[in-house]
Amino acid sequence: MKKIWLLSLAAVLLSSCEKDDICEGGESETPNVIISLYDNFETEKLKVATKVCLVANGFSDTIVFKNRSKIEVPLQINKQETTWEITLYEYDPTAENDTIIKKNQLRFLYNTEEFYVSKACGYKVNFYDFGASLLPSADPNYAPWIQSISKLTNEITNENNAHIYLFY
Repeated sequence: MKKIWLLSLAAVLLSSCEKDDICEGGESETPNVIISLYDNFETEKLKVATKVCLVANGFSDTIVFKNRSKIEVPLQINKQETTWEITLYEYDPTAENDTIIKKNQLRFLYNTEEFYVSKACGYKVNFYDFGASLLPSADPNYAPWIQSISKLTNEITNENNAHIYLFY
């Protein structure tokens, strides 16, 4: 009898939830910039990077991606520009030091539009007039690794497809 009572109580509580009480994510979240990595010589071929580390200018936290051909990068929602130092670590069995380190900077310029999603999700920010440019590394001790960049869209409203291709 106690089990039936508990199940009935749970059913009543769940059925009393409003749609706005649960945030399911996905389209209700502020999207990241999706970057696909491609081979510079075979431009139709995705290229897996051994290790890519990103640090946003003015911050110390590092985002690390290992063995990936796609990376996701957040943008600052309270500004109209975010610059990331993007570092590639590649294994080289012929070098004395078996890791080659190369760096570039990626600058993203954009306008933001904030809108209310729901009580549970709060607000979401989309990015418009999106631009991306490749800069040399701020550290002259490291060679650049990205050969070119291809921007695919002017707005970032979801994470369904890549927004940028990097060729290296």
